[in-house]
Amino acid sequence: MQLRKEIGIVLGIGVAAAIIFGPLWWRPAVPCVAGDLTARTQARVPDKFREIYFDAHNMRFGFGSAAIGGWEGLGDAIAVGGLAWVRTTHARSPKYFATVSNRYFQSNGFAYVPHDRSHVSNFHLEQPTSLAQLWESLARQYPEGVMFSGYVRVAPLRLIAIARPAIDGRAVLKNAAYYYTRPMESAEEAWVYVVGIGTARSMISRMGRAWLASLLTPRADTAGTGAGLAHALWLESAPADMQAPPAREHVKAVGQLVADQTTLMEGELKLYPVTRAGGCGNVARIR
Repeated sequence: MQLRKEIGIVLGIGVAAAIIFGPLWWRPAVPCVAGDLTARTQARVPDKFREIYFDAHNMRFGFGSAAIGGWEGLGDAIAVGGLAWVRTTHARSPKYFATVSNRYFQSNGFAYVPHDRSHVSNFHLEQPTSLAQLWESLARQYPEGVMFSGYVRVAPLRLIAIARPAIDGRAVLKNAAYYYTRPMESAEEAWVYVVGIGTARSMISRMGRAWLASLLTPRADTAGTGAGLAHALWLESAPADMQAPPAREHVKAVGQLVADQTTLMEGELKLYPVTRAGGCGNVARIR
């Protein structure tokens, strides 16, 4: 009996070591990818995803592009608490540019962390920190990249979102003025639930990381070694429970945080180091 116990311990240590130090294809994928992140950047909807729906219930958290009620409403989105929150871009919808939510959604590119991935550490915000400074801190700790989520108080809040569905083949970054037609939303102070990714700039263009390059294309005129992207749910008030997902009635809007104009004042982020992008067995897909 003692021998079996010792063998079990050795095997357990071996498996853990293989996951941490072994080849990338042995390690659990972070992030999981629904759709095609490169197609998202190029404003394309691949035929194989046109009739596919994804289930936010199977995601711990995620962000990217999503549509509820048809591709004409594809907009900036976050998934958390079993719901996808979308800034709808359907110009003829009575809810145009409103934030809507649903468990099931369509997407041409969405990065997420499933429930069976656990965070490895917490990032405590104890003094005012700009998003640019956050990217630098994360790049030093996790140069390969890290996904994160959590509640943060920001002052000020600066939020933008695409206002036209990026589905007609006009690359988003090259045609920003075409997609971002609504004014930036602002608040002197606000609580947000933030989801994002940070990495060292030097890692973005590495072979096999086209998915990361499609998410993060740092401006040439910005300094620093870190880069990142963060989407946020703008909340009505401070969260009552920092560990629980946002309640539907407390969400005002969703969008992308403007990195050089948003300051994080306090809060805590859960960190999930990036290993590799993978489909994760299509855990989030339904037809």
